[in-house]
Amino acid sequence: MRSRLYGKDTLGLLARTGRSTRRSQGANRQGISLLEVVLSLAILAMSAAILAQISWTATDNGLIANRLATAQILAESKMAEIVTGAIPLQGAVGWTPITDVVPNGSWYYQVQTVTATRPNMVGVRLSITDEAGVTDNREMFFVVRWMIDPNLGLDTLPASTGTTGSTGTSNSGGASGSAGGTQ
Repeated sequence: MRSRLYGKDTLGLLARTGRSTRRSQGANRQGISLLEVVLSLAILAMSAAILAQISWTATDNGLIANRLATAQILAESKMAEIVTGAIPLQGAVGWTPITDVVPNGSWYYQVQTVTATRPNMVGVRLSITDEAGVTDNREMFFVVRWMIDPNLGLDTLPASTGTTGSTGTSNSGGASGSAGGTQ
């Protein structure tokens, strides 16, 4: 019956190429379909969008961490200046610009004192902010430290009374020197 429909030449050609008249069930696919290409591109685009969002968030968090680290270093530095007496506890009101060489813009500090429940103690709160914080009156970082009240004058040496103290003359192996003084 086939020989009549197709003729002898057609059957011979089909036998030589290995093809039949019916479609194969995917065994001899030559490429990918358009639907597969579109789906793979959609998956790729969604993955790229998610990775871009993750990268954006990581960059923002890194910048925030850098600014907070700078604020913390500046706060500790200014608090050390307050403890040593280089910056007075009373005086400046409001935000004072930091004149030291500071990376990443302009920075400001503010000192507030709080009376403590313990006698002869004072609480010092030092706030640090950047340019945007000054206009909004908000702090970025703060440090609180309790210290002996500098008005007591405990950081000065006692006045000399005119006597030099006794020197030791015994030779018992100990060091000789004047009595009294600061510890």
